[in-house]
Amino acid sequence: MIKSLLSLSHSLFFLVSGIIGLGFVISFHELGHFLVAKLFGIRVQTFSIGFGPNLISKKIGETNFTISAIPLGGYNDFSSPEGQENDKLSLTARPYYQKLLVILGGITFNIILAYLIFTVLFMTGLPSTPMLPENSLPTISKIEDASPAQKAGLKVGDTIIAVNGNPINNDTKKLLEAIQSIPGQETQFIIEREGKQETLPITIGSQNHLGKTLGLIGTQFTLIPLPSKPLFESIKSGIQLTNKYLAHTFYAFKYILSSCDTSKLAGPISIFAATSKGAEQGLKIFLIFLAIISVNLAILNLIPLPILDGGQVLFYTIEAIIGRSIPDRIREYIFIGTWIGFMLLTIYLVGQDLMRMAGHYIQPMLNFIGLGK
Repeated sequence: MIKSLLSLSHSLFFLVSGIIGLGFVISFHELGHFLVAKLFGIRVQTFSIGFGPNLISKKIGETNFTISAIPLGGYNDFSSPEGQENDKLSLTARPYYQKLLVILGGITFNIILAYLIFTVLFMTGLPSTPMLPENSLPTISKIEDASPAQKAGLKVGDTIIAVNGNPINNDTKKLLEAIQSIPGQETQFIIEREGKQETLPITIGSQNHLGKTLGLIGTQFTLIPLPSKPLFESIKSGIQLTNKYLAHTFYAFKYILSSCDTSKLAGPISIFAATSKGAEQGLKIFLIFLAIISVNLAILNLIPLPILDGGQVLFYTIEAIIGRSIPDRIREYIFIGTWIGFMLLTIYLVGQDLMRMAGHYIQPMLNFIGLGK
């Protein structure tokens, strides 16, 4: 009984840690909007972390700072006080460039947060994790059953030295790029096994990833922690790694939107679970999760939907072009319609999350009643 309670309290602690981490990323996003608005002297009536009923509320100056019950978002209320129709301190009364900078402030802060986290991690040393190919060696640690590596005779402990005569130079990232670029092709691997070099022919396998066919051999490589770097080198590496995640995330969202393939999307349950798991694996792994979530939040908000920053940019751009404001009623209808669509998508993703987590229990039941694939 005591052991079960300790296990439950342990899980709850990391779940709460995950929620706090997500709340921090969202707060940092909203802080970007808030600070840019205050820079231009724009009134912010409410700064809220989360949606729904207020749990904690405190008014400082003209702004009511609140923490709400549903930690799945946040907002700044830039509306004018009731009865002040010609409010010069409101966002809507400001020039187009100020509106644009305020809206883009949240996205910018999410990218800055990722830069800061990765810079700190490079300064203190990267942990060993499969999320970062920078900290692995081209020495095989695991081989999947029936994989191209197993069929070719590769073994755990083999170190790959060259692919088709091109040296790897102990760089796993370079190795992975070489393998991914030649799906389905037969190639020659030079490996080191028990101090001796051997040449093995291997036919590269293939997989579809975000609409691209990539090569693979079905192995995992040895992970190692990386030592700390000097400040300026850490800043450079942190920026480069963040930019890599930005490019990959942008391409992933582009593919999902163009193909309408939601299989790669994570819902709220998956995000909470992954963040909680990251917290359980240690502070550095947790910070990596938060940096990746921050990057995803930045790219997500570029989508031109009214409930996202990209949609607000679109509205303000249209207004700047036509020279007048879009009627409030039209804005309201578009917002409500988009919000309903967003909530339906969220419900669908929650169901998808549940199927991923419990699919091996549910699928046999569906098969039994004739609803399985």
